[in-house]
Amino acid sequence: MDNKVFNTDTDKFEYLMSNLLSGTISENEERSITEMLDADPANKKTYMRMARTRAVSFIPVLEKEKQQHYNKFIATIRGIQTKNTSNLYIRNMVRVAAMLIIAVSTFALTFYSLYKFDSNREVAYTETIVPMGSYTKIILSDGTVAMLNSGSTFKYDENFGKRTRTVTLSGEGYFEVTKDAGRPFIVNIDDIEVKVLGTTFNVRSYHEDSQVEVNLIEGKVYILNKKDADAEGLILTPNEKMIYSKEEGNMITAKAECYKSAQWTVGKLHFENASFEKIVRDLERKFDVKIDIGCDVVKNELFTGVLDLNQPLNVILDYLDVDKKLKKTYQGKSITISKRI
Repeated sequence: MDNKVFNTDTDKFEYLMSNLLSGTISENEERSITEMLDADPANKKTYMRMARTRAVSFIPVLEKEKQQHYNKFIATIRGIQTKNTSNLYIRNMVRVAAMLIIAVSTFALTFYSLYKFDSNREVAYTETIVPMGSYTKIILSDGTVAMLNSGSTFKYDENFGKRTRTVTLSGEGYFEVTKDAGRPFIVNIDDIEVKVLGTTFNVRSYHEDSQVEVNLIEGKVYILNKKDADAEGLILTPNEKMIYSKEEGNMITAKAECYKSAQWTVGKLHFENASFEKIVRDLERKFDVKIDIGCDVVKNELFTGVLDLNQPLNVILDYLDVDKKLKKTYQGKSITISKRI
C-alpha cells in the first residue's frame, strides 16, 4: 500500500477492507485500518456493510453442505456418535482473518456483528449480540461452531487463534470446538474459565441467573474458578455437568443427560424441578416479550418436563397451566399472569 495513491480516505479504507476480508492484509495495513476505524464512525459503518456482504457471500457454498452438517449436528446433541466429516469442507471454506467473524445462520436468523476497540489496550475485538427472540450460528476462523441463544453476547479479540483461542460469553452457547492440541479453546463466563482442546458442550449464564452451568456432551473440559485462586479445577467427562453458584462462589458436579441442555438449538426446552419464574424468563427471551407474574405462589411452583418452543406462546402457557388456575392477559408484547380467584 506504501506506493499506492488514493483519491479519498474512503477509497483507501475500502482497499484495506478488501485486503482484510481476503486475508492478505499486512501488519502495516492492519495498523492503518485500526486507526481509521477508531477515527471515523463512517468507517465503522463501511466495515459493517462489507463484513456482512462477505458473510452472505458464503451462504451458497454452505448451503451445498448444510444438510450433511445439520444431520451431524442433530446426532451430536442427541448423544449419538458419528464419523461424518462434512465439517472439514465447511471449515476450509470459511478461513478468513482472525479478527473477522463469519456469522451464518442455518435457520435464517438475524445477527449483529460489531467491530470495537479498547482504547486502553489498543486491541481490536469482535462482538456478536443476539437479539431477543432469535438465536444465531457462528463459524469461527478455526472452524469451531457456536450456537448462541437469545439475549447472548459473544466476543473475542484480534489475538484469537495465535497462541490460544479465547472467547467471552454472557448468556447461553452450544459449542463444537475444533481440536487443536497446541491452541486450547477457552470460554470465559463470569468467574469461570472453561478450557478445552476439542469437544462439544453447552454453557449457560445470563446476567440474571444465580449460577453458571456447563454441560459436557462429548470430549473433556477443564473448569477453573477464577474467583478462588486456591481452589483446584474440575475435569468433566461426558454426561457430567458443573454448577457454579455466583453468590457462594463454589462449584459442584453431577451426572446428567447433558444433550438435553443443548436442545434449545432445535426448539426444545428441557427443565427439571425448575420454577415457573425460571421457565418464564426463558420464554421471554425466546419470544421477545415481557411476562409479569403477579403471584409469588405461582412464581415458585416447580415443573419438570419439556416444551416445544415451535408452538405459539399462548399454547405453551396453556400447557404449563395444567390445573387451569392462571389468568393470562395479553397486551401487545406484554403478558400478565395472575392466579384465578
